[in-house]
Amino acid sequence: MSTITNHEVSSGKKDGKALIFLHIPKTAGTTLNRIIEWQYDPRSIFTIDPYQIRATAARLKTFSGARRRRLRVVRGHLMYGIHECLPQGATYITMLRDPVARFFSSYYFILRRPLHPLHRKLKTKGVGVEDFLQFTSERQNLQTKMLAGGSHIGPCDSRVLETAKQNLTRSFRVVGLSERFQESLILIASSFGWNIPYYENRKVSNKIRPAYDPSMVERIREHNRYDIELYDFGRKRFEDDLRKNEKLIEQTVLALNATAKPGKVERFAHSALGTSRFLLSKITSAL
Repeated sequence: MSTITNHEVSSGKKDGKALIFLHIPKTAGTTLNRIIEWQYDPRSIFTIDPYQIRATAARLKTFSGARRRRLRVVRGHLMYGIHECLPQGATYITMLRDPVARFFSSYYFILRRPLHPLHRKLKTKGVGVEDFLQFTSERQNLQTKMLAGGSHIGPCDSRVLETAKQNLTRSFRVVGLSERFQESLILIASSFGWNIPYYENRKVSNKIRPAYDPSMVERIREHNRYDIELYDFGRKRFEDDLRKNEKLIEQTVLALNATAKPGKVERFAHSALGTSRFLLSKITSAL
């Protein structure tokens, strides 16, 4: 399988610190997770179970110090602060997304997923997009709450936003944008010495969705105003990082575009091996 190799010294892999991928829902994190699985031994990855069945953040804290020290990656839908239980130290990465786009993506994702905890409620109660805004009030400003950490599950305020900004500045090696996934991936690969394998961003939906009244969009923005401000803050940092690495980004994009697309057999083999790495990581996390 063709890869793009980054030869810069990895401050993540070489200094022994663990990588924490704080995966905010509906921000292209699934594709990034598949790429992460090609960079590290799956047995050294702890994956937080999105349904909180067994592999939870609380359970991670019960592991022996030796087992936690062996972890190279901790990832999942988790709150900032989990680094405190990793004796080897850690650095974070995350992906942000325009809050309005993330809101619509979340709604349609739940409708498509019968196993999602909210799917049945949305279906049986006939919850439309406008009702969904009120139906999931605790999920408003979710990006800000997750990055602020602690127990910020209630209403958001300016103090929570400032905490999230401080955490992004102090603890996150790379802050990517889902709308600019390729450039985000290059920044991450450069920071951690990754190889970039062939990948398809399968979670990006190209489905045509109904146009919504501007007043509806404005209500979404108002209910997620702290996420709007956080996204703008993260986007400015992202653009600064792009300017600092302009030559690297340009050269890597050219190399990626020039890489021959693998054939069907090679893609199938790559997918099968990738699935086995994913399952090994999940099983190890649950043991």
